[in-house]
Amino acid sequence: MQRPILLLTMIDASHRLETFSALGVPDVQQQRRRALFAVCFGFFLVLLDTTALNVATPALGQEFGDSISDLQWVVNSYTLVFASLLLMAGALGDRAGVKRSYQVGLALFTGASLLSAVAPSPVILIMARAAQGFGAAIMLPASLAILSHTFPNAEARSHAVSVWANTASLGFAAGPVLGGLLTAWLGWRTIFWLNVPVGIAALWFNHLWVKEAKLESARRIDWAAQITLGAGLLAVTYGLIEAGRRGWTNGASLGAIGFFLLTIPLFVFLERRSDHPVLPAFLFSKPTFSTCVVVGFVLNFSMYGILFMESIYLQKARALGALGAGLLITPFTLFPTIVSRLLSQKNGAAYLRSRISLGFALAGIGSLLLLASTLTSALWPVALALGILGVSMGSIMPAMTAGVLVSSGPETAGLASGVLNSARQVGGTVGVALLGTIMGSFPITAGFVYATGLTVVVMIATAHVTSRTLARPDDPHSARFPFITGYNGNSPKNCQN
Repeated sequence: MQRPILLLTMIDASHRLETFSALGVPDVQQQRRRALFAVCFGFFLVLLDTTALNVATPALGQEFGDSISDLQWVVNSYTLVFASLLLMAGALGDRAGVKRSYQVGLALFTGASLLSAVAPSPVILIMARAAQGFGAAIMLPASLAILSHTFPNAEARSHAVSVWANTASLGFAAGPVLGGLLTAWLGWRTIFWLNVPVGIAALWFNHLWVKEAKLESARRIDWAAQITLGAGLLAVTYGLIEAGRRGWTNGASLGAIGFFLLTIPLFVFLERRSDHPVLPAFLFSKPTFSTCVVVGFVLNFSMYGILFMESIYLQKARALGALGAGLLITPFTLFPTIVSRLLSQKNGAAYLRSRISLGFALAGIGSLLLLASTLTSALWPVALALGILGVSMGSIMPAMTAGVLVSSGPETAGLASGVLNSARQVGGTVGVALLGTIMGSFPITAGFVYATGLTVVVMIATAHVTSRTLARPDDPHSARFPFITGYNGNSPKNCQN
């Protein structure tokens, strides 16, 4: 029953946009609402899969072999491709047309879901998940660019982006429960089977209701730097995951990590020589922007890693089923939306530092409580710890996003948000790789304790660093800026004039 309720919520939210449309005749307003629904319908599918599959990872292990490294690749093949290609996909979409790009991405995601549903081996599933990540990387910037072109009025566009953000939050929150239900009742493959008819319907809606648009002067692509970045991310992911399978002194693992280290100076060299760099230096010269991008990396490193580990730990060490684990994890995915709404009035620059620093301190407490939960058979400490982590995300994510957008300025907001999203996906990839490898290197409870302990240290350290690097409330350069209520952390592209 989750999906019909959520889709009705999306329709109702898009319907309310008519109140805020100051321009256009009713037919134009209806066309815009339909376009908004078409974009949100498809993007909801992508966000739902993000958390739904984590609950199903132990079921995957039972069918394909109980290897932590294989499960890490199933999760990371998606985020690795997503992170590597997100900025490039946005630039290509600007050239090819945002409607066409969105349709290509959605078609690729839907086709890859079909391949995932029938995958006979881990290798085929991992390849299909990588294709899903490619499709999602195309869809994300295209979806926001469609909203930017469809709603030229700033106020209507703001509300459209809020609807889009709330849809993303609903998908993220509903994933564990729906994934648990499908896995427990019909098997993990139904998570992917469900994507196929929904994806086809989303493509049809997009074909009917979305208009094409292109940028006259699209960003150029630095192919050499882009390839170097992708190769480096693949190498470090391979090295960390295979270290758990083969050992930390294995030649292949060490060689992959060494190759990654070599790509760093090469990437910097290419970026300095390029007139259209992948990561523009002028953005990183701003302390608030740089800090918020690092915050995005650390947040996803910790939270994606915890979500991956907790799903396995609850079902293997605590003997819960997929549905029970999904229900227990729900506070982790639901509370960010609730808290971001409750804190929506605390939207000034004076709150940026406190929301991020205190949010990470709270996250450290949540991770510490998650450690303590291993000392008792009771499940309420687990739910409480995951709820605290969810609250911390609700505090951090909107502030982090707004900090990036404001420090970059309206003219580069799309590029800045792309950098933030890429950093977050890289953080999630590294988090699942490293924390999953630590967990798999020891007996399950001990490995969970060691890996979660690392997140405690990382979060507390980040709380301290951000308290010193972000602007203080009395900073004369502080300015008020809007937070996007209900936002789950995916930054809007070109959402300002």
